[in-house]
Parts: sequence; C-alpha cells; structure tokens
Amino acid sequence: MTIPNIIFDAITVARQDAFAFDVWYANHYLPVALAAGTCSQVQPYGSPQRAAYLAIFSAGAASPVLDESSIPQPAHDSVIGAERYSASYIGAQKAPGVTDSIFDAPIVYPVFFSVPAERETEFNAWYMEEHLPILLRCPYWPACRRYRIDRPRAGGWTHIALHYLTDLRALESDARTQARATPWRARLATEEWFRGDYRVYYRHGERRSS
Repeated sequence: MTIPNIIFDAITVARQDAFAFDVWYANHYLPVALAAGTCSQVQPYGSPQRAAYLAIFSAGAASPVLDESSIPQPAHDSVIGAERYSASYIGAQKAPGVTDSIFDAPIVYPVFFSVPAERETEFNAWYMEEHLPILLRCPYWPACRRYRIDRPRAGGWTHIALHYLTDLRALESDARTQARATPWRARLATEEWFRGDYRVYYRHGERRSS
C-alpha cells in the first residue's frame, strides 16, 4: 500500500468560544478545504485541554507534495493560533498483527523535532531501529507513521511522528519509560536540537472524504 503525504493543520481557539467554533469548523471549514481539490480525505481530531483542533488532510493515494496554500486560512473570530505543514511520508511501523484500521485510532500523538540535515541519518536510524520497536511493545501503542516537513521554516520543525494510540495509558507505560532510557537516546539528548514538542489529540467527528 502506498502511503499518502499529508497536510497537518492545527488550530487553537479561545476556550470560551469552542462550541461556536465546532459548528463552523465542521460545517464550513472542513468541507471548503476538501472542495478545494488538493486533498480528498481528512481525519479531524481535537484537544479539549488546549482548545485545539487538528485536521490531517491527505490525497488518499500516492501524491506529489500537497499544496498547503489551497486550504483556506481559518478566518473565524475564535481563532488565536494556527499552524500548517505539508509533509512527505518517510516510514511507518506497526506492532505484529495490527491492521491498517489502526490509523483511525481514537488518539493521535504527534511529536515534532527540528533535525539538522547532518544528523538526519542517525536520527532516523534511532527512531526506526530502536525507539519505535520498544514503544510498540506496549499494547496501547500499536503504530506510528513518520513524515518530513516539505518546507520547514528557518529554525522550525523538520519531522513529524504521528503515533496512533488506543489508550492514554501508553504514555505512562513501561515501554515508553524504557524507550526514553537507552544509551542511544541519552547520547542524542545531549545535543541542543534534540528537543521535541509533544501533543495529544482525540478523534473529533468522523473521517471525511470529498
């Protein structure tokens, strides 16, 4: 199966206006974004603690770099922050016996890194050869897809790992503790660039297709 590239579209709103934004987001923003034609599918997520919304847009099949500018900016009075990245697929891992249905998991846990070009080979090797195999020992942590941001901002994020979880107990699991305590990771963690950004989002509504 060919994995599509994605547009990662995150919006933060004023907490007291979340309900009004819900209605606008579901009935206007997502349908208009899909009607623009660049993407054919979207998976919506939300983070109640952060009053944040995430849409993962994809073409649903092999595609060139997606045009993030084809999606309209979120022009709603409730919006207090927005970020958007088009990103190309670079790899994935699933636990044994896990099917692709896991990519509709109830929780997505994005992790961002800003990786210098000269450190990318080792970073990718660590992530795919050591880090993910340990995390996937946890029954609540069945899969991850990894992406490289197509046009990173100066000093901004370059890589996104989308971890698909079935329960937040994954984040307190022995597997996560072990994955963060290896000599290889400890060595990488001494480097200034090795500072990730970690978020949690929950499924918000249904997968949409154009």
